[in-house]
Amino acid sequence: MNVLVIEDDKRIASLVERALTEDGHRVTLTHDGQEGADRLIAGNFDAALLDILLPRIDGFQVLHRVRMKHCKTPVLVLTAVDAVPKILHAFDLGADDYLVKPFILEILLARVTAIARRVARPEPVIISVGDVTLNPSRRLATRHGKDIPLTRKQFELLNLLMERRGLITSREQLIEAGWGRTSEVKENTLDVYIHGLRAKLESPLDHGEPLIRTVHGTGYMFEAT
Repeated sequence: MNVLVIEDDKRIASLVERALTEDGHRVTLTHDGQEGADRLIAGNFDAALLDILLPRIDGFQVLHRVRMKHCKTPVLVLTAVDAVPKILHAFDLGADDYLVKPFILEILLARVTAIARRVARPEPVIISVGDVTLNPSRRLATRHGKDIPLTRKQFELLNLLMERRGLITSREQLIEAGWGRTSEVKENTLDVYIHGLRAKLESPLDHGEPLIRTVHGTGYMFEAT
């Protein structure tokens, strides 16, 4: 794969470059946020590794700019701080996965391969369950005639829940769908995303009947009539 590494710590960048190269990938390095955003928008990369603390513009700004330009290259965020609000902010801006420093290089390589493979999958067809419709090409849900924009993670989770409508979807299945098999995402992060989905999808018209039902100790189930 052709991988862009945006990392201002030259020692870490060099280690990552060597590991990726030895794994058979082509690597482009940049140590500056503005340059990284420009290269990502203009280039033809299969994946990108993005540090948060960067010169000129930080990783959050890089994510915002490239997604506003409709750049769909999968991005793995590298962060020195395991702070849930910051990680969730990165996901909302369009990050595909994250890894906390210091990290194991073998895990990094597995994550890069995983995010590239997920993005390479064909987009699923429009799904309709009851009065809920999910449009993957627009990353949009529709209910009661109202369009409901979704973040990338919200879409992945809702897509799996709707595909498995009427069946219990385990927490492990949801975490894998949203963050990948090797993810270290905490279970309370999943709960935050499910809470956000409910807030967007459910309304007083439901008369207290939840669309996404909690199955305690197991996972969640999507139910719509």
